Amino acid sequence: MDTMQRDSNKKREISFYKLTLESLPEMWMFQILAAVIFAIPVMALTELMHFSAGIGGEIVTTANIKEFIFSWKFLLTLILGISLVLIYITVELFALIFLTDSILKGEKAGLRKCIASGFKSLKSFANATGILIILFIFIAAPLCGSAFAISLSQSFYIPNFIMEVVFKNPLFTFGYLVLIVFFYIVAYRGGFVMHAVLLDKMTPKEGIKYSFRIEKENRFTLLKRIIPNALIIVTIIGISKIIFSKIPGLLLGGLAEKMSKNHNIDAKVIAYRSLIVFLVFGWQYLVYIVTLLCGSYFMLLINRYYLEFTKRGSELWPERPNKAGNAGKVLFLIGTFVFIAIVSVIYGFNFSNIFGRKEPVKIIAHRAGGTMASENSLEGIKKAIEHGCYGSEIDVQRTKDGYYIINHDNDFARLTGVSKAPMDMTIDEIKELRIQDTTGNGQELPVVTFEEMLDASKGKIKLFVELKGTTADHQMVDDVVRIIKEHDCIEDTALISLDYDVIDYAETNYPEFETGTLFFAGLGDFSKLNCDLIILEEEIATLENIYFIHKAGKQAIAWTVNTGEGMYKFLDSIVDVVITDEILLSEEVQSLLDNRTDLEIVEDELIVIQ
Repeated sequence: MDTMQRDSNKKREISFYKLTLESLPEMWMFQILAAVIFAIPVMALTELMHFSAGIGGEIVTTANIKEFIFSWKFLLTLILGISLVLIYITVELFALIFLTDSILKGEKAGLRKCIASGFKSLKSFANATGILIILFIFIAAPLCGSAFAISLSQSFYIPNFIMEVVFKNPLFTFGYLVLIVFFYIVAYRGGFVMHAVLLDKMTPKEGIKYSFRIEKENRFTLLKRIIPNALIIVTIIGISKIIFSKIPGLLLGGLAEKMSKNHNIDAKVIAYRSLIVFLVFGWQYLVYIVTLLCGSYFMLLINRYYLEFTKRGSELWPERPNKAGNAGKVLFLIGTFVFIAIVSVIYGFNFSNIFGRKEPVKIIAHRAGGTMASENSLEGIKKAIEHGCYGSEIDVQRTKDGYYIINHDNDFARLTGVSKAPMDMTIDEIKELRIQDTTGNGQELPVVTFEEMLDASKGKIKLFVELKGTTADHQMVDDVVRIIKEHDCIEDTALISLDYDVIDYAETNYPEFETGTLFFAGLGDFSKLNCDLIILEEEIATLENIYFIHKAGKQAIAWTVNTGEGMYKFLDSIVDVVITDEILLSEEVQSLLDNRTDLEIVEDELIVIQ
């Protein structure tokens, strides 16, 4: 009798791939519920970070970061930021590892149990090695495309203006590539570190050694298994994006172009527009599900390899309990599409307000004329004027004898071969220099003075004067203002800088001038900065930030947007101005945007700009 009872209680064993199919709905629902449950604490922590950084009415950006770092608010904000990172790592990585481990062992995997185990495991990382692992997950993992990245930093990247400098210098490029390769190697060899720490209760240092040893002993087998599976996953995600993205166009056929020309708002048009929104939202949600399931499968796969390489796995695995619960998951999926349908109808009725034509985004040519002419040249100003640009951005620096010239770098090495800074040379010495035309035509040009720039632009184009380098101080503000007034160009100029102290001084003492602060990271309500123009690096030029800037009656500017993808995004956004080197590209993209169908407009608004 006892033998028969044991046999009846013994779980049926199935193949790994059948187990995967059985557990995918479970992993999908696990991650959906975890995201919903922790949405409120995550939003609360994010708001607290902005609040703590802005105590006393201050806003923290890269333009005034020095003062913030040495204040008590920095410590408070840092603690809140670390708490936010730990929540993401616990919910998205630790809990998922515990979930996949339970699945492979045939145990019942509960959301509460897995997340609780994840939070308990945090104490194992409360040491130097553990902190390094957390930093790697947060910063390095997204740069090298590791599966052990979190959504909080998944879009983390090095700002474009920094990468431009890196790729223009062969030594910097080589160093960057070496660093990325190093991150790849560490991510690959340390792929089992968290499993060792979380599942086998090792210390982080022991986990690293153990993971490196497992990888070394099973290198060929691991590569032979991971590479094909990674390629399959990437292919599935890619194909799903292509297939689902084609569905709206295939279903609507030529109706998209025909209905877009119908300017009468009637029931038929509203129904058509609602259908467009439903199809676009729907396929985007399907892609999200596929991506989520592929990520879950890969995590299950890694856990399987860990168990096999540590001699605890087998070819067969226990069947999942309580599979009947999958019916509820199907109902949840259907309910989601019902919700999307309701939202789509609301969008359909308010289509013109949501997707209506906006005022064209203005263009500022970076460094005078962008790539159309040599940087910071009079020819650049002429080209920007010819192409109808709203403005030209130039870089002003002070010479040794108090004059003002136009130059971007801290010295003249890149353009003239002379490794001297403007502040170490007189105006006469600088006038003898000859700059190699940056368009590559071999022409040699003189260094332009600020006065010459004002004369060339007056009444024709707005000059965005960036107060640049180590000489960007209060004296520069006073001098530049005096020169502009002497040339009667107040309305034709704006003063901008990466140094907030300089702009704060300019706005306070010369309110008749338009002023702007440039920065690429920050916390708080940027609209409270004491200036008229908030100039955001494209990664932080989000809809939320732009909304608050506009609410304060200020202008939002995105810089420096040089890619087709970035241009398409911002020329179709609510940003006021875009700074770019690629003026011709901006014209091409604007032409594409002006000739879209309703379907293309919805796809761009709901998918491209996120």
